[in-house]
Amino acid sequence: MWHALLTVLGLSAAAIAFTVAVGKALAARREPARTLKLTASSLFHSGTIFLLGTPAVYSAVGTVFGAPHLAALLINTVGLLCVGHAHLMAVLWHPAHGDGEPPRRQVLAWAPLYGGTVLAMAVLYALADPAGEARPLLFAPDYVHSPQVLAFHLVYFVALFAVVTATVLRCRALLASQGPRLTPELRRCVREFALAVGLDLAHVCCVAAAMIGAAGGLRLDGLAEAAWLTTAASGLVANYSLVRLSLAARRQERRDHQTLRPLWQTVVRADPQLVLAPGLLWGGWDTRIALSRRLVEIRDGARSLSPWMSSAPARAVEQLARRGFVGFDLVAAQAAATLLYAADARGNGRPPADSATLLAALPGEDVPATAERAHLVLVARHLDHPVVLEALVLARRARAGAGVGRR
Repeated sequence: MWHALLTVLGLSAAAIAFTVAVGKALAARREPARTLKLTASSLFHSGTIFLLGTPAVYSAVGTVFGAPHLAALLINTVGLLCVGHAHLMAVLWHPAHGDGEPPRRQVLAWAPLYGGTVLAMAVLYALADPAGEARPLLFAPDYVHSPQVLAFHLVYFVALFAVVTATVLRCRALLASQGPRLTPELRRCVREFALAVGLDLAHVCCVAAAMIGAAGGLRLDGLAEAAWLTTAASGLVANYSLVRLSLAARRQERRDHQTLRPLWQTVVRADPQLVLAPGLLWGGWDTRIALSRRLVEIRDGARSLSPWMSSAPARAVEQLARRGFVGFDLVAAQAAATLLYAADARGNGRPPADSATLLAALPGEDVPATAERAHLVLVARHLDHPVVLEALVLARRARAGAGVGRR
C-alpha cells in the first residue's frame, strides 16, 4: 500500500513537472533568457527525481539495465544537479549578473565539485557492485556494511552540504538590508529558495538515520523510503516559487500592456499603417510578445510624429514645475505633453514645427533599453496628468499668440 501511494504521488508529480517544463522550454525558445532556460532545466530535473523515486520505476530501471539500485545513483546525481540549478539561479539574481555576462567564474569554480562528486559516486557504485534483489529506495540501509556504499553516500552528503550552505548564504546576502534592492516578489522567491535547498539536508538526515539504524540492527526502512520525498519537496518548493514569479511577471506585463494602450492610440492614430501585422496564433495570448509589439509600435509612432514635435510643451511643463507643481515625473510629463501636442498638430493638418521650435529629441529618448518599458509606462500614466493638460493649454495659447503676431 505504501509503495502504491509513493508510485501514484511520484508519477503525478513527474507529469506536472514535465508539463510545466515543456511550457518553460517553449518560452525560452521565444525569449532566450538564462533564467527561463534554468527554470525549464530545473523542472525537467525535478520531474526526473519524481519519476525515478517511484518504487515501480526504481525497480524497472535496475531490471532493464541489469544493475540493481542504479536508480539510487541517478537520483543522487540529478538531486545534486537540482541544487546546482538553485545555486546558479541565486547567482543570477544578483544585479551584477542580471543583464551582463554569464557568471563564468562562479561556474568554473564549482564545476570540479559537481563533476568530481558525480564521477566519484559512479566509481564507488561500480566498485560496490550490488547484486541480488534490489528493494526500491533501500540501497543505503541494505548495503550499509559495504565500505564502497558508505563512501558513496558520504561523498554525496558532503557535496550536498557544501552546495546547500553556499546557496543559503547567497540567498541571505540577497535578502540582507545592505544587499541589492529586490522587488517584493523576488524577495519572497529568494526566501522560498533558501527553504527549498534547506530541505535537501532533511534527505541527508533521513538516509543517515536509516543507515545508522541498519548498522545497529534497527530497520528504519520507511524512513529511507520517504527520504527521497524531501528531495522531491525541495524541487517542488523551488519550482513553485519560480513558476509563481513567472506568473507575477506575466500579470505585470498584462497590466503594462493595458496601461500603454492610450499612449499607443495617441501615436498610431495618425498613421494606422504603423500597427504590425498579426503574428502567429499563440502570439495573441503571449503577453510578452503582445507587449513587445506594442512597444515597437509606440516607438515607430513617436518617430513618425517627430516633425511636429515642438519644444513648447516641454518648456511649459518645466515652467509649471518651477511654479511649484509637484507629484509628477518631469521627463515623463514632458514626453507625454510633446506627443499629445504633435499628434494633435498632425491630426489637424497643421504644418510641421519650424526649425526654431523643432525639438531635437523626445524627452526620455536616451533612456537605456532596459529602462524603456518602464519609461513608456510612466509616460502613458502622465497623458491625463493635470500638469500635462495645463502645459498643453499654455503651448496652444503661445502658438495662437505667435500666429496673431505674424498676421
